[in-house]
Amino acid sequence: MTGPPPQIARARTAVRAALLQRLTDLADRTDHALHGDQADASARIIVGLSGGADSTALLATTVWCARKLGLSTHAVIIDHGLADDSASVAERARTTAERVGADQVTVRRVQVDRDAPGGVEQRARTARLDALDEIADASGALAVLLGHTLDDQAEQVLLGLARGSGARSLAGIPRERGRILRPFLGTGRDETTGLWRKDTRAICDQLDLDIWDDPMNEDQDLLRVAVRTAALPQLQEVLGEHVTSALVRTADLLRDDADVLDDLAAEEFTAARRHPSAEDPDGTVLALSATALAPLARALRTRVLKLAAAEAARLGGHPSDKSILRRQVLAADSLLSAYRGQGPIPLPGRIDVHRSNGAILFVTTHPAATQRRPS
Repeated sequence: MTGPPPQIARARTAVRAALLQRLTDLADRTDHALHGDQADASARIIVGLSGGADSTALLATTVWCARKLGLSTHAVIIDHGLADDSASVAERARTTAERVGADQVTVRRVQVDRDAPGGVEQRARTARLDALDEIADASGALAVLLGHTLDDQAEQVLLGLARGSGARSLAGIPRERGRILRPFLGTGRDETTGLWRKDTRAICDQLDLDIWDDPMNEDQDLLRVAVRTAALPQLQEVLGEHVTSALVRTADLLRDDADVLDDLAAEEFTAARRHPSAEDPDGTVLALSATALAPLARALRTRVLKLAAAEAARLGGHPSDKSILRRQVLAADSLLSAYRGQGPIPLPGRIDVHRSNGAILFVTTHPAATQRRPS
């Protein structure tokens, strides 16, 4: 008996592995226990569907795998309203989802402000993920599957390099974050466990599935499109076709390192944290022991300071979407490594960081914050 084409077989292996791992991870924490090769029939898997080749191939594969595992598949189509024909594109994707056998199909319209600060791509992504998260919460979905491919991973690493990013950013797109899974990024052992764009297109051709090509993917004014259509092809011409695989491997290697450093930083953050005292300035929301932090390697210290800055902004009531800049991190670190009485140093989220009485203090600058919050 002839098996499926190799691209379909690889896709099924990737999706099945991701679903089984998710079920195994949840078995001890939920009622959706795994019995042999079957799960609770009420368990639901959401697949984000744009109508493009990547998400369409993912949905078709997930429907097949989910049925084998006793799961139901819910296709969710997010209409960003960014194009005049967005509603018809969403309905076209709905038709495809119904054709491949999704158990439920939802089209959700979201609002994306074209004129707000920041790129429209990022705002659309945030709105899309928020909507998927809301639907997953409402339905009790076990996982949300997204169709990122190894090409997306290579592009993400290249974008990180262009920005001068650290290991976490160069680690690329995570295969798993909470309930979000990206099966086509593979297992990380090698790129043969993942899928490329050419593979998802081949799957759609083999299954005779209608796909939509987003015209924004041809817009050279968008940085990711320029990387995809100009920068990467030029690198391949100069360095060889293998460069995309090398970028994916770079992400895998750096992710391992970044995971270890982040875990260590979380431990050091907990160990160095202390309650604000009566001697600390009003508005102090978080304090760290300078004695505990100073001996650490800079790679750990700066990670601890990033964690503290984010937590302080949250405690101060102004969590920030802005990432802390490298120069801000180094300025804060100088309070430990080269203290000469300098400060305060402004950070995102209306936070100033000081050094006083042997502690690194994170103080909210919000005028209404007159009372000290416990750490």
